[in-house]
Amino acid sequence: MTNTRQQIIETAFLLFLKKGFKAVRLNDIERAARITRGTFYYHFTNKEEVLKEGLNAYYALLNTQRTEEFDRISTLREYVDLTIRKLTEIDNYSARTFSSEIPEILCLSLIVEVIALYPELKKVVLAAKILRLSKLEQLILNAKRAGELRDDIDTSILAKNLLNISVGVINYLIMHQDVSYALSAVRSQYEQLYALVSVN
Repeated sequence: MTNTRQQIIETAFLLFLKKGFKAVRLNDIERAARITRGTFYYHFTNKEEVLKEGLNAYYALLNTQRTEEFDRISTLREYVDLTIRKLTEIDNYSARTFSSEIPEILCLSLIVEVIALYPELKKVVLAAKILRLSKLEQLILNAKRAGELRDDIDTSILAKNLLNISVGVINYLIMHQDVSYALSAVRSQYEQLYALVSVN
């Protein structure tokens, strides 16, 4: 992929996150990426193509980041602490660069807006969810073997419950935009669930 093509994808993606897909015009992308209309059409057929490539690139980065994060932690306590820390960072986050550091929660409003234009996106999002669930299940199994978690805990159900806490806070934020309350609630839910399943 050429540097110019990548620059257009990354610049447009950040604009889509900030303004919404429909609100961003080609002029906005050209100005932000410092390119001409001819350069844009040399690399892309339309704005929708840029959107698709941007979302695919973002989720590829996100999946890699999640794999690396799970490789660095060995206990469920570490996962809970990491997840809470990342959620609390959302309140002060401002997307200035294209990277896996962009919280997935910030992409969801965009995804809701464009899902009809890009039906295949459901598969991309589902694949990311399946990867995360698989990594969570392995972490839980390791934590049970290490004596951190109770043996009678169902690995699959616990993994899904942990994932559903994140889904719940995402849905709440989309509906209400009350970051402080949502983060307080999710912190409490994670801590209560951990207390129920941990040995100590």
